Amino acid sequence: MKDPRDIIIAPVVSEKSYGLVERGVYTFNVHADASKPEIHDAIEAIWGVKVRKVNTLNRRGKQIGRAHV
Repeated sequence: MKDPRDIIIAPVVSEKSYGLVERGVYTFNVHADASKPEIHDAIEAIWGVKVRKVNTLNRRGKQIGRAHV
């Protein structure tokens, strides 16, 4: 098993993620190759909580384009 701290990179800090915390939903940036079971086990190992469900989403970074002149 990989080190849990290599799987969980950082929590997501935004207004939307703070709104989800009220419902018991927490948001993290994780390693791109991590599977749902690995994420599940890493969260439980780091924080000692019971994880009910893991949802994942792959997002592309914002593209910085050039202005057309």
